[in-house]
Amino acid sequence: MGTTTFFLKNNDLGKPLNKMSKEELEKLANLSPYAETSHYAGWHVPLELHNGNVYVLVFWKGRLMKIEEAPKVLNNKYYSKHLGKEVNEYEWTVLKKYLLAEIQRLDKEFKKSLRKNKTCVKAAIKERKGR
Repeated sequence: MGTTTFFLKNNDLGKPLNKMSKEELEKLANLSPYAETSHYAGWHVPLELHNGNVYVLVFWKGRLMKIEEAPKVLNNKYYSKHLGKEVNEYEWTVLKKYLLAEIQRLDKEFKKSLRKNKTCVKAAIKERKGR
């Protein structure tokens, strides 16, 4: 069992991995989300996952985090780009609404595909009986 480390590029000014020297790649590989600095050369290490464990990950405004850590991290007021001001809701509340809406949409699609498959199976059974 090993550890999977996620590397996120912060901006376009950071060097691409294929243009880094061995020393720079080594420094990048030694980064840890638990160290004081988790940044190097425009790259960021948000988290490490230990293989064998299952975590649900959330990507919100350029940040990758475990869903268990999201309420602690997203405790600021939500800034709406469309309104151009802070809304009277926290980022965690907005993210939760988005997640629940997406889950409901996916659930509807899933149920619709099940109904479609049932009708296809029934039609195939009728076709077999008719032969």
